[in-house]
Formats: sequence, structure tokens, C-alpha cells
Amino acid sequence: MRESGHLARIMENYMNKKIISAANQETYIFLPEGFKKVLLNLSGGTDSAMLLWQLLQYLREEDVVLDEIRALSGVDLYRPTSEWNASEIFLAIKEQFPEQNLTHEIFRYWKQGEKRKYHVKYERKLRKEENFYCLFHGRTANPPREEQKKISGMWEDISRPSEREIEVVKESNVQYVKNKITYYNSVPWNAVDKKFIAELYRKNSFMKKEVFPLTASCISGNYVATDYWTKPCKECWWCKEKKWAFNAYDGETLE
Repeated sequence: MRESGHLARIMENYMNKKIISAANQETYIFLPEGFKKVLLNLSGGTDSAMLLWQLLQYLREEDVVLDEIRALSGVDLYRPTSEWNASEIFLAIKEQFPEQNLTHEIFRYWKQGEKRKYHVKYERKLRKEENFYCLFHGRTANPPREEQKKISGMWEDISRPSEREIEVVKESNVQYVKNKITYYNSVPWNAVDKKFIAELYRKNSFMKKEVFPLTASCISGNYVATDYWTKPCKECWWCKEKKWAFNAYDGETLE
């Protein structure tokens, strides 16, 4: 876990941390006091789905009910089926936590290699217009280099997300003040990889049996290779990462 000295000093005033351990890796989830609305990026993939579940479990354990928790899904119109994945995941998890005011918002964009630009712009819009000053994001670190090099074409793939390399991950939990407004950004999975996420699914029967089959990692825009996005391509970097971690592709069950 990575934690700034300033953050460590003020954490005594926060709610208790929930330590999460799996696959010989460890991280934590917590929410600073004073935040009553939370925005969480829900992509339709395995990482953000598990983050939503873990956050809700943590709040239940702490007996905290927020004014609103909004799942935000950006849908790439080059691969529109991700909207279905995100919606089904949200509905399945929402049923398990009736005590929270859970809402789901979807926005659509043409990626053209600039997914992050669209997401950040929309997040800022919600902060300004609806006072969502707390953001959770489910990004994980890449598999270790030696593991990627064992899989044909994975290390050489130019689409490999270099910002997720464990050597360059940024602070996982950041609180800052701007224009007298306090913000909080949390990326709990920042320094753990998908093997960690896979073990969390295997530990939880509901997430393993009900939610995992709804998740999708493939990002291929090739409608021929994916039979109009009804199956994974099994060739993109993201398909290979999911297979490495879960020993399963999109649409398959988790053993």
C-alpha cells in the first residue's frame, strides 16, 4: 500500500479502513468523513464491479448510509454492448444493498483513442453541477512484466496501458482542497493486479456466480471477430489479461 505522510496523519479522523487481502497482495478502502455523495466509475468490467461491491460492503459494516452513490458508465459507441454489461452489473449489485440510494448514469462517446479525456470531462461536469466531490475508480495495475512476456503478443501489444505499470502508479488515495472545496479521489486497486481481483471473486459466491458472468473486458471494435460483439475476440490485450487472471474470457464462468 502507498500512503502519503499527510494522508497518514489525518486518517485518524476518518472512518475505519477496510483492509482487503488476496493473492499475496493488500490494499484498503475507506471514506473520509464529511462526504455524503460518491461517484464511482462502473465500466462493465471485473475491477469496477468488485470495487462497487467492496465499497458497499464497507459502508454496511460501518453502518453508514450516504445521500447518494452514483455509478457512472461511459459507453464507447465503437463497442456499444458495454452499456448492457454495466447496467446488468449495477442492477444485480443494487438489489443486495437496499439501504443505499444507488443510481446509475450513462454517457456515450466516440473514443478514438481518448477514453480518459471523455471520462474526466464528464466527472468534472458532475462535480460542478451536482457536487460530487468524492470519486472512486477501479483501475488495477498491469500484470508483472515477466507474466506478460509468457503470453504470446501481450508484452509487445502497443495498446498495453503503460499508465498502469506498477512502477509508475500514483498515490491510491488523494484528498486535496481547491477553491475552498475538499475533494477525494480513491483508486484502491491501483497497486494490485487482476489476480487479486480474481481471488476476491472466488471468495464471494454471489460475485462469482451472479456478477462475474456479466462482466466484459474485451475492447475490440472488430464486429466480425466478435460476431457483432456477442463474444470476446481473445486477441486484444484486455482479453489476454482477463484470461491470465481468471482463466476465463468474457461470457465464461469462473472456476
